[in-house]
Amino acid sequence: MKKTISILLAVLLLAAFFAGCGGPANNAQRPANSNAVSEAPVNDPSEAPVNDPSEAPINNVASGSGTAADSYTAYMEAKNTVITKISDGLSNNPDSTMEALSFFGVAMIDAAILPASFFGLGQQAVEMGLAMIGAEGVKYTENGNNYTVTYTGDEGETYIYSGTYDPSADVLVCTATANGKESIYSEYHKTSYGYIGQYYFVNDDGTATLYQIATKDEDGTIGISTVSGKPAALTGSEAVDFPKACDIWYGIEGKTITGKASDGTDLNFEYTPSASAE
Repeated sequence: MKKTISILLAVLLLAAFFAGCGGPANNAQRPANSNAVSEAPVNDPSEAPVNDPSEAPINNVASGSGTAADSYTAYMEAKNTVITKISDGLSNNPDSTMEALSFFGVAMIDAAILPASFFGLGQQAVEMGLAMIGAEGVKYTENGNNYTVTYTGDEGETYIYSGTYDPSADVLVCTATANGKESIYSEYHKTSYGYIGQYYFVNDDGTATLYQIATKDEDGTIGISTVSGKPAALTGSEAVDFPKACDIWYGIEGKTITGKASDGTDLNFEYTPSASAE
């Protein structure tokens, strides 16, 4: 527990650091050690050139000039806006207070995919960012729009986080492995109305959880399911309410929160922001 708290504190410090610098604001813990079947390519760091931090290439994202990290940050800002409003609303509603705990898993996955925050920024930025979570032996490689970050955890674990970014469609697909076992598959797409994304996460006990999200301005939906296998890749044409197909889901539209709670109960109530959220 002490170790977990320390990591989360480091994540919060990193968030504050990047918010102040105008850089990536999303932070992560090490990927969990587990089994998952991934379809996204994992690049061999020995085959890709190591970039000089001072010569880190700049990619063009769909919304303008910038790095893959810029795109990822825009997605995370949109996602976190929706999740913050929904979790705040659930916490302030007497009939759904405990449902807010459903978002703990989402927060942990955000922590686990920290390296994506630095894609395109070079070796030095990756080293500085991952130092906040005690990563050692950090190696960043970049080959076109393919990125790989390898590092060692404080207990000697080897972690590899890889991603492929499509700047023309503003799509990022990533996988994470721990000691050679894939544990996370994630992706997001920019759409005509906002963003869609999903995370497939294999837990320590071997079970797997799927999180899906769609955003439209400050509205959106997030769904959570226990699954037996990796989901099909997103197409980018999904409807804004596609996460409602999940076992559990929560959505916000304007001032109304709806959803299907973990006990199967239907939710429908007016969103009352907490004082800190206003």
